[in-house]
Amino acid sequence: MLTIPTQQLQLILQKRRQKQVKSLLIATLLGFCMLVVGIQTGSVQQSVSVLMDIVLQKFDQQALSQEQTIQWYIFAELRAPRMIMAMLVGALLAMSGCAMQGLVRNPLADPGLIGISAGAAAAAASVLAVTNHFPDIVFSGYYLVALSAFLGALLAVWLVIVIARSPAGMAISTLILAGVAVNAVATTHIGAISYMANDDALRQITYWTMGSLGGINWSKVVFVGAFFLPVCYLFLHLRQALNMLALGENEAQCMGLNVSKYKRLVLWLVAFSVALATALCGIIGFVGLVVPHIARSLFSADHKYLMPACGALGAILMLVADTISRALFAPIEIPIGIVTSAIGAPFFLYLLTRNKSRGVYA
Repeated sequence: MLTIPTQQLQLILQKRRQKQVKSLLIATLLGFCMLVVGIQTGSVQQSVSVLMDIVLQKFDQQALSQEQTIQWYIFAELRAPRMIMAMLVGALLAMSGCAMQGLVRNPLADPGLIGISAGAAAAAASVLAVTNHFPDIVFSGYYLVALSAFLGALLAVWLVIVIARSPAGMAISTLILAGVAVNAVATTHIGAISYMANDDALRQITYWTMGSLGGINWSKVVFVGAFFLPVCYLFLHLRQALNMLALGENEAQCMGLNVSKYKRLVLWLVAFSVALATALCGIIGFVGLVVPHIARSLFSADHKYLMPACGALGAILMLVADTISRALFAPIEIPIGIVTSAIGAPFFLYLLTRNKSRGVYA
């Protein structure tokens, strides 16, 4: 059996800790810079120094000029809530991707693997088509679409779990195949609805599936924030279980882990998190796929560090994407799902190419 001398092991651990601390400092600095840039960027340019003066005037209860009032409204009611929502949604999607990859023991997995996004899109498309065809429905509107998307995502996961369940337990391979089947059914449903929908409904369906942070207000931020803390606690609670599952289900069972219980917990937690984010912001791809790869390269594969790192990096990535979506063709806003795909897809291809050159194919 190969053993590493204690002194050499300590040196390796020390270098790893130094790398983690350095990565944490860089991520913190990048996050702060993106907050500053995001505040100033958009169809209306804003200066941080001007905003600080306005904050001081409001703190001293001084009257604001008309221009200062407009500047404060843009910051406090438009940009600040959507930036906070971007961080919350980014963290939820990234941690969900980390948990899903840990569950199936495959770095190529993402939450969409089990049909969460497709189920949400199918339900949202149905409601958008119906409400456009019957505009007098009392409960039509944004919240009905969000609720239907949330329930559609959970329904898709429930179907996957029911199909994959067997007397011997829920095998990961069967779970993935069930997810592929549910994804196919949901995609077919979306295609049929889009074909029969009128022009207005088709435009709304297309826009919703691209993802957007437009229309985010403080009430939605508070709503997501109320669920964010308990969800984060549960994700952090799963770190040790995911480390044990990385060794294999049989090994984890021998170590005392209730594998079936933690499988269900991971699946429903991921489903709830992604459903919440998708219901309010539409489909935002590649965050849950790419961020765990970045976190592994900067920190380690140990979920003790990987899970919180994914949350932080996911928030930063969404801030970057939101800033680009508002600034690239201002005053036109690009759907944020397009931006995350444009950032994530090339980076993911780069990761695959780099792993291939190193002889790593998993």
